[in-house]
Formats: sequence, structure tokens, C-alpha cells
Amino acid sequence: MKFPRSKQLQAPPLNRTDSLACIPVENNEIDWKELDNGDIIFTYAIPLNRFFTALHQKFSRNQAEMPTKKLQLDQMGSFVWSLIDGEKTVKEIINIFAHNYKVTSQEAETAVASFLKTLGQRGFIALYDPKEHS
Repeated sequence: MKFPRSKQLQAPPLNRTDSLACIPVENNEIDWKELDNGDIIFTYAIPLNRFFTALHQKFSRNQAEMPTKKLQLDQMGSFVWSLIDGEKTVKEIINIFAHNYKVTSQEAETAVASFLKTLGQRGFIALYDPKEHS
């Protein structure tokens, strides 16, 4: 499965019902680990244009290793990340989140959908539409 970058052409947006039926799938090329406190931390390469890549290769001690960035999720983000297993739909994740954090389904949908969108834009996940592959 290809994980799109934000600058690539995207498929037309799905309607709400189709979006909720999609299954988030983790990008296996992203490095992450769970910290002792349960938070998730991602380490990912910073995309560089040709100019900065050339500078990096000229002045870096390890020219093959590209610069990286870290992103640490909070407790709620880490909880949602732990639910992404390639089987649960977005709707199922929202329902579990709403139940666990005792928020309304509308609040959970807003928070989880926004979070998943951000993960998708960063290339950490892709949404798998099971209808396309039936």
C-alpha cells in the first residue's frame, strides 16, 4: 500500500459514511516506540529539497543519514494510535474512544477524525477503503 505525501495528488474526498467505514493502516516505514509512560513517540526523516540535501551531504558527518524529527503523542493520541490495527474501522475507533474518555460520539468523532487526518497528512497512516477491494 502506498502512503501518499501531502504534495502528491490525492483521491477525491470521501463522504462521511464512507470515511467512517475506512480502516486506518499504519505505515510500516515510520519508526515509533512506546515510552514508559505509555506515550508514543515517532521518529521520521525530514524531507529536504535538493539544495538542502546537497548541503547536508557536504557538511554532515554521516552523509547517508538524513536529519530526523520526533513527534510525541499525548495520552489520547497514543490511545488512538494503539487502536490502529488494520482491522478496526474509523467508526469503531471513535466508539471506543468515546466510551473510554466518556465524551459524546460527536465530540469523539471530531477529535479522532482530526487526529487521523493529521496522521495521514504526515504519512504515518493511510485509510483503506474496504469497498474498493471487494
